[in-house]
Amino acid sequence: MPKTLSFRQIVCGAKMKKIIFSHLIIILVVTSSSFAQEISDLNGIETQTGRTYLFYRNGSYTPYNSIYKFDPETLLDSLFLLGYISWTPFGNDAKGTNDFEFFPNDSINFMSVGNEFNIDFWGTVYRNDTLTFSIPFDIIKVDISKQNPQKVFTGGSYNYLLRSFDGGYNFPIDSIMQFAYLSMSPFNDNILFGLDSLNRLVKSFNGGYTSVLVDTSKTDDIFNSKFFYDSDQQHIYRIAKSYGKYVFLTSNNNGNQFSWTKTFESDFALWVSNDPSISGSIYLGNLRYIYKSTDFGSTFSLYKTLDSRITGIYKKPNSDILYVSTRYRIYKITPNLITLLKSFPVSSELFSYYPLKVGNKWIYDKTTIVYDFPPQITYDTVIKKVICDSVAQNNKKYFVLKEESILGSTEYFLERIDSTNGKIFRFVQGYNYPDNELLIDDLTAEIGDSIEAFRYGVWYPGGVTVLREEDYFTKWGLNSGRKIFETNNYGMPLYSLTYGLGLDSAVYGFDFGTTTYVLRGCVINGTVFGDTVLSVDNNEDIPANFVLFQNYPNPFNPSTRISWQSPVAGQTNLRIYDVLGNEVATLLNEYRNAGSYEIEFNSADKNQGVFLPSGVYFYQLKVGDYVQTRKMMLLK
Repeated sequence: MPKTLSFRQIVCGAKMKKIIFSHLIIILVVTSSSFAQEISDLNGIETQTGRTYLFYRNGSYTPYNSIYKFDPETLLDSLFLLGYISWTPFGNDAKGTNDFEFFPNDSINFMSVGNEFNIDFWGTVYRNDTLTFSIPFDIIKVDISKQNPQKVFTGGSYNYLLRSFDGGYNFPIDSIMQFAYLSMSPFNDNILFGLDSLNRLVKSFNGGYTSVLVDTSKTDDIFNSKFFYDSDQQHIYRIAKSYGKYVFLTSNNNGNQFSWTKTFESDFALWVSNDPSISGSIYLGNLRYIYKSTDFGSTFSLYKTLDSRITGIYKKPNSDILYVSTRYRIYKITPNLITLLKSFPVSSELFSYYPLKVGNKWIYDKTTIVYDFPPQITYDTVIKKVICDSVAQNNKKYFVLKEESILGSTEYFLERIDSTNGKIFRFVQGYNYPDNELLIDDLTAEIGDSIEAFRYGVWYPGGVTVLREEDYFTKWGLNSGRKIFETNNYGMPLYSLTYGLGLDSAVYGFDFGTTTYVLRGCVINGTVFGDTVLSVDNNEDIPANFVLFQNYPNPFNPSTRISWQSPVAGQTNLRIYDVLGNEVATLLNEYRNAGSYEIEFNSADKNQGVFLPSGVYFYQLKVGDYVQTRKMMLLK
């Protein structure tokens, strides 16, 4: 098999050197490992001994992402069904799985259906790893009879029902029927559900030979349709996409006519698992929320709230355990405890929506309108720059952002991106925030997600920021993705983050007025975008006041970095003292201009005769009459 390159490898390689292709064929293979790892479509099975195995797609909910098997006891996972898609000069090559099901009371043998294409497109049926049938249309659903495991039904596109009567090894041509197949009842394999020519739900009582209309609502597509059967053998539940909405429906009479009722509706995907050991018990995931019903889906109450959008759910029978996945995590949930079982690192690509790096700079045109008679309009220019990094009193490292207005105001912000979860925090004291951190954005948010984040204003109970939409930033010859957020807070702030640029616009109201920021230009990683020329550019790097920042790292061994800024020039002294007030090192004693500086202190610098034991030390900055002292810890 030829060695292949991922999309990321090819793009990065092109940046490093110029490559001339002559009579060269590139095969581009994209698998789930080619991109940031994500979790979707969580499901599970039980072995005869009561052990649970979970299954998830490594990537978004598409058939061409691989499916993995995860053991929640050992926390180990392994590849279960490979998925991929590739592009070559001769056409596409792909393998995808739409659905799979294990044989009854058997956690080893299973059937899977999907599609493959290499120039030609083929729907496929596999028993374990063996291809048993293919046909030139997509195969979407598979079910195995609980009464007779030799009976395997598959189907989906083009109104075809494919039937096997030997355990999925053969699907005779004369067994194919005209029926848009959706589901087989686990209690009677002659009862099937499907769609008619108008995409309305029909029911067959004789294995698909004939059918009757049982629900007149339209189903938008087969892929989003799933059935769940209650142990009372009367109630049936289904989720579907209907008229552009995701809906949950329940039937109290075996799915017959006039028995279907819609009890839940959303603009966003639904994930459902019912407990076969408890009749009437259903769990439903939507956005960040898990709902529970104990009355056969007639009503739902909030059960748990997670910090990210749910991407799958599985209820373990005969227990109070619920397994739930979000985009990057798998949780084990009981009534009193939420336990993290597995997590993937957040894609570092998301951090480009807010590129925090020393030297990056943004320039905004600021307009403030006071709705007076006549309206009062004030124009201003705001320069925001990442000037350094520092460790705050909570011992976390932040980037220091200086925000300076041409009209005279200057503010400083300490912000960081948590690489484990994609959240952006700002260091804020005096509001009793945990660790003195205010959540200002969540880069993993998807459209419709509500997060307790407040870039503008302060946190208050019940307030949320919603990712309202995504579009593209098209100025300066760019076509970059943009996330647009709206905060349910005083002034209803609306702002947007652009990939590769950061904050590109913001507007918020106040009593009798509004303030608007529009990005005029920026410098990101040394690249200039838009207009960055300012009449005050020569002075913009001069600090407005003195600041001695917390050393980083802290505690340290053996070296740490100390940063400060001075708005004036003068003799500058930086010295280290022990807890008794004895000077143990002089790091600086010279004249320095106004500006921002950083110096490294090595507690074991033999060249300078410094070798300090573990303990608490103090570093003191003196510039003219200004004196400030901070504490640090050497820990060997």
